[in-house]
Amino acid sequence: MLKRLWQVFGPLVCALVLVVGLIGLYPSKGGHSFKAEKDDAVALTKISFKSRSKKVRALSDPNHRFVPFFGSSEWSRMDAMHPSVLAEAYNRGYTPYLLGQRGAASLTQYFGIQQIIPQMTNEQAVYVISPQWFVKTGANPAAFQSFFSSDQMVRFLRSQRGTTYDRYAAKRFLKLYPEASMAEMMEKVAKGQELSKADRGRLKVMQKVLEKEDNFYSQFAVSSRNYDGKITKKAAKLPKNFSYDTLSNRADKLAAKATDNNPFSVSNSFFNTRLKGNYKALKGSQKKFNYTESPEFNDLQLVLNQFAQMDTDVLFIIPPVNKKWSDYTGLDTKKYQESVAKIKYQLQSQGFTHIADLSKDGDRPYFMQDTIHLGWNGWLAADKYINPFLTKKQAKPNYQINDDFLSQDWANYTGQPEDFKVQ
Repeated sequence: MLKRLWQVFGPLVCALVLVVGLIGLYPSKGGHSFKAEKDDAVALTKISFKSRSKKVRALSDPNHRFVPFFGSSEWSRMDAMHPSVLAEAYNRGYTPYLLGQRGAASLTQYFGIQQIIPQMTNEQAVYVISPQWFVKTGANPAAFQSFFSSDQMVRFLRSQRGTTYDRYAAKRFLKLYPEASMAEMMEKVAKGQELSKADRGRLKVMQKVLEKEDNFYSQFAVSSRNYDGKITKKAAKLPKNFSYDTLSNRADKLAAKATDNNPFSVSNSFFNTRLKGNYKALKGSQKKFNYTESPEFNDLQLVLNQFAQMDTDVLFIIPPVNKKWSDYTGLDTKKYQESVAKIKYQLQSQGFTHIADLSKDGDRPYFMQDTIHLGWNGWLAADKYINPFLTKKQAKPNYQINDDFLSQDWANYTGQPEDFKVQ
């Protein structure tokens, strides 16, 4: 009987022991590879976002400067003027490490940052804030879950100290991912309870295991090929000598050719795949859109407090909406600017003064690649903020965090931002 059981299950047991042994013996850290780091920096895959080892490897490279660029789906619009292309073509001395895909917003970025706190302390970052994140319902649970990893949770739970921000983060997490493993520990944090000695011991062991697993499995992740297939090819075709005027002329020509099949000046591929079959039904569809009331304002405050704790100097970019599209769909421009004003007040009043406000530029020629994402001349406009911010010496930030921005009163506030008071 035992012999038969061994014949059936023995190979599985041996395989399991082998895998566990390999992972256990595998180092928690890998060596640096500039090529691999550049691949990861523009991969824009869930693995490249969730993997701590990939991010840490690049951001801790002593010979090359990688800068986190936080955002959402805009980073995937890799035309010839994309920040990664410009940095590659003109040897900027920094390489954008793109962190964000469709559906990512501030809460996703907050938990992702937990994996790279040492690498971001006293450093710089670029952060795109899209007003369109600020919907009434806040972050999408499915999107949040798709970017979340156990390593993020472990690091949050080990570093939290029961502060107001820690409790808020735990409550938001439970709302968006209540069925996650270790949710019981998150519930303790949300209630202001201390983790037990057993909890802390479990987290310590899990962190070591997850580090080894991540470093082991991330080596086998399939490359997106964005670096070789898009970034270097586009960089090689740009003028040798950098000039905004020259690049703008090039952008106009490229964009004119790429947007010639539709009335909205969006890329032909976007129009063909996303709009062609249903755009007539979308006329006037955004008349009631409002981005001034949202839990996203509180999620943003969570991120801002984290940046302040790390003394990270941040450039925030606020993009516009394609004006032709907003006119067609009836988006209230006044309401849109009210959301921008609220965002800017939350930033500026707390000492986050580096802001590239592009929100009124949606009518400029070839500024947008599609309905809501920057492209061509939009990227060049952003670069006029990005490049000097990252290449010129900046004064040390002086943040004054206001916990009132973590309140529901602020999330739902619709008056003049400067008149806000907690009720």
